[in-house]
Amino acid sequence: TCVTNFVFFFFKHSPVPGPNMYLRGSPSDMFTDGTKVYFSCEVGYISGGGSPSITCTAGSWSPVRLKCERKSCGTAGEVTNGYIDYPDYTHIIFEIEIFCEARGWSGRLPDCEEVTCDSPPEIVNGAFSPVKEEYSYRDVVQYRCEYQYILNGSKTIICSEEGTFKPDPPTCVKEVSCENPDVDHGVWIEGSRPPYKFSATVTFECQSGYTMKGARTQTCDINGKWSPGLPTCERKSQMMITTWLYKYRFKVTFSLVLIF
Repeated sequence: TCVTNFVFFFFKHSPVPGPNMYLRGSPSDMFTDGTKVYFSCEVGYISGGGSPSITCTAGSWSPVRLKCERKSCGTAGEVTNGYIDYPDYTHIIFEIEIFCEARGWSGRLPDCEEVTCDSPPEIVNGAFSPVKEEYSYRDVVQYRCEYQYILNGSKTIICSEEGTFKPDPPTCVKEVSCENPDVDHGVWIEGSRPPYKFSATVTFECQSGYTMKGARTQTCDINGKWSPGLPTCERKSQMMITTWLYKYRFKVTFSLVLIF
């Protein structure tokens, strides 16, 4: 949703990435006028030019200029007394050796076929892109969820050498939020501000005179709970040691002060 001049404009889609790219950072439902968001190319693709950012202006997003092109590995090198063939759209997954024997070659030449994957799995309350009739080896598919749902799992899957997409597709779960992370005698240092949605993080430290027990940085998990669990701030105990040294006689006096 793009917001301008304190008037809310609601759209069915957040900023929509171009082919073979994804939106950086955590998903959001609302953007103020002048907000910039950035895209990055998916695994297996590199920038072919164009700005990676778009801007929310007067309730609309500027056009996506970034171009993502399939990454080339370049030459594999040279082979002594041999050569390397680079056929178009062919990916070498394994190799077979045959030998010149007394009766001729030891086996038949193999047939190399392009590895393809069937259409990726559909998910409830979500969709994937790009949509094609057939996917080639290392093609990348990106999932997204409908409004008020968030992804749980990997948002991208890749056509593997076995002819299946990996890893498993994500699921779309109802958007969750965490309660205010109240820590007695604790002070918020950095991180997200309310409302605290999935993947929001906060970091605390204790007030002077208190010691922290637990993790100082907390993350809002998929179950709407702070993980790994809110810390506590416990009052310190203080020991005061007073020592007197004499030139000819050695004397040590201890005094213990406990503050509760």
